[in-house]
Amino acid sequence: MADVSVIMPNYGYDRRLHAAVDSVLAQSEPVREILISDDASPDGAAARLREDFAALETGDVEIRILETDTNGGPGRARNRAIAEAQGRYIAFLDADDAWLPEKIERQIAFMQETGAGLSYTGYEMVDEQGNHVSHFAPPVRLTRDDMLRSNSIGCLTAIYDAGRFGRFYMPTIRKRQDLALWLIIIGQLGPAQGMPEPLARYTRRESSVSSNKFKAAAYQWRLYREVLGMDVISASRNFVHYAVNGYAKHR
Repeated sequence: MADVSVIMPNYGYDRRLHAAVDSVLAQSEPVREILISDDASPDGAAARLREDFAALETGDVEIRILETDTNGGPGRARNRAIAEAQGRYIAFLDADDAWLPEKIERQIAFMQETGAGLSYTGYEMVDEQGNHVSHFAPPVRLTRDDMLRSNSIGCLTAIYDAGRFGRFYMPTIRKRQDLALWLIIIGQLGPAQGMPEPLARYTRRESSVSSNKFKAAAYQWRLYREVLGMDVISASRNFVHYAVNGYAKHR
């Protein structure tokens, strides 16, 4: 068993979450636990999820349903789970997405071989019907400057070594909290290391906030200026790179 805690934020009762959990349970090397952190859903989602997963055969993998007192966004929900995690490695997966069966086995072996504090993989992009759209192969090494210009770490692929380096938490901003976390970790531990081959599957939803390019751009600009405290010139320079790289990545 891999000593991995899987962090899954949740809002509302969404059956898609079951497919994401199934992809974790289907790993060639089982994880230690799955922590589903409900972000104060108004429809009793946490209680329904407890009922669903209580009857599920999970082998030795523990599934825990956590709750936040008030709705604070996915970053806050993930932080609730990170604080409760018992595994050495912290991994992330959202309800829309899935892992390929060998992801954990191969990625943890990679981290142990390289000593990486933060690692990531490539991923396939599919539409809402599960049809292949494209795939993204990230560079094998990413610095802070690289990440300021393009978020090449898909949240569904990221794992960090909390046992060796301590726990890192996401800033509680509504969007771009994952990128902010990668910047924090890389700033303290040095470059992240990755495996370009796709070991996860990301569902690109046309109705999602991230698909609205203008809103996404606004959140990115706020990250530069309000979270990272960049001056206008530095923020503008990085924003141009972000826009160009984002177009190439998602076209």
